[in-house]
Amino acid sequence: MADPERDFGIVYDEHDFIHILHSTFFDVDQEVDHTVEGYVERILDTLVDAIEEQLDIVQWRLASDPQ
Repeated sequence: MADPERDFGIVYDEHDFIHILHSTFFDVDQEVDHTVEGYVERILDTLVDAIEEQLDIVQWRLASDPQ
């Protein structure tokens, strides 16, 4: 079970990946995020880690024919 004190508003999906859209961590908080730069600074490292973790399981293939 998730521990709100430890998870800081981060929600995980059934595969234990961070669910970016359901995590309140990524919501704008007017008390903390006074500027766009402040918001981006607060979420960027966690967002990049979450995206990289999810992309690691995807097999990438380059194709010369875009069909």
